[in-house]
Amino acid sequence: MYAVELRGRPVASSSLVWTGDPEAGRKYLDRALSFCSKDSVSNKVVPFLSLQTMADSDFPHGRRYYTKSGNFTCLDDTTMDRMVEAVATIPSSDTMIELAYLGGAAGQVTAQGTAYGDRSATFCHDFAGDWEESSADAENIAWVRGLFNTLRPAMKPGVYINFMSGDEQDRVPEAYHERWDRMVAVKSYYDPNNFFR
Repeated sequence: MYAVELRGRPVASSSLVWTGDPEAGRKYLDRALSFCSKDSVSNKVVPFLSLQTMADSDFPHGRRYYTKSGNFTCLDDTTMDRMVEAVATIPSSDTMIELAYLGGAAGQVTAQGTAYGDRSATFCHDFAGDWEESSADAENIAWVRGLFNTLRPAMKPGVYINFMSGDEQDRVPEAYHERWDRMVAVKSYYDPNNFFR
């Protein structure tokens, strides 16, 4: 499916997901996919479990990972230019810049409805460093932090908890916003000895 000459080079890809009746979503997906080259499109119905695990093989145990995440209200030209420019300096060909659109049904849940943080952000990003050797830790972590710090002024407060590295304990309240105090109270009541840490 992919040309051999493109392996190891930076690429852009997009994934679209319709959760619901496949026939009801077909017209929307077909329209979006019509902008793509036909030989680059894969369109299939998959069970939810397959959707949730399809990227597992991209993150095998034993590799080195470091991520930083944040939210954007919009992706202006300057923000996009800085991300594209950063691709030229990625130290590992397995590192990704992920952008997720947060609209649709996820945005219709009330802020107090779940523990998930800011549903008013339009986009969530994950700068996902991925490399093999511990000797490359400093270079890869510095790249992720550098891009994050460059773009931080364009972000709104908030972070997706699953896209946080272990050195970001100070940002945990930012993940939950006004729900933080409620989370602490529930945790203190049901897990006073911090078993689920």
